[in-house]
Amino acid sequence: MRVVPIPLRNAFDHINYLLVCSVKKEAIAVDPYDVPRMVAEAEALGVTITSTVNTHEHWDHAGKNAEMKARTGAVVMAPRAAAGTLEGLDHLLVDGDTISVGVESVTVRAVPGHTMASIALFGEEEGGTPFVISGDTLFGAGVGNCGYGGHAPTLQETISGVFAPLADETRVYPGHDYLKRNLAFTLSIEPGNAAARALASLLAASDGTAPHFTTIGEERAINLFLRPDSSEVRVNLELPASARDADVFLAIRARRDRW
Repeated sequence: MRVVPIPLRNAFDHINYLLVCSVKKEAIAVDPYDVPRMVAEAEALGVTITSTVNTHEHWDHAGKNAEMKARTGAVVMAPRAAAGTLEGLDHLLVDGDTISVGVESVTVRAVPGHTMASIALFGEEEGGTPFVISGDTLFGAGVGNCGYGGHAPTLQETISGVFAPLADETRVYPGHDYLKRNLAFTLSIEPGNAAARALASLLAASDGTAPHFTTIGEERAINLFLRPDSSEVRVNLELPASARDADVFLAIRARRDRW
């Protein structure tokens, strides 16, 4: 499967995605925000958008379903838990479902926390590299907020239970490009983090046109929410060495909410 990121560089730094089957020339549109741009990208690639998938129910990820369906006739899919919020859904998704596109497929995992309906899509890129379309649950060097229908303890369980065990080479494709700002937050809490500092310098020297997509291996080094055992993090958050990892995560989330 080919993952085609479409960075919008709008006020929300959205990244839309096409998941393309090169054999059948079909594509899944994930979290469409700029429908004309996504349709144009599909036409340029010579592929047909056959389905739309929302990773969660927030308007900026699911508010353009009707427009996409009118433009392409694509089947609209969203988490079953969002069925009471969203209209015009053709298929409801639950943990463990498989979504096919041509001869390719992705697997649905429930990843509640940012919202209680959130899902992520897991698959393999051409060449065999594993990837995850993480929506607003896991970002580069960060995680989603919980202020709009979420629950921080549930998010902690999702990050530690679903994302932390993934293979280092797994590529992370988030719903927004917040990496630069999230790295600044990392360094505000863990200034000795050499990996975060190096990546922040790299991004500062770039033109910012193309997002930098991290791997889970990189996230283990730069993402505070995957680093609750860091002694520097605990000291700077004024937490004892005996604090549970879950409590460290929640303290980081609370600090990020105020930062």
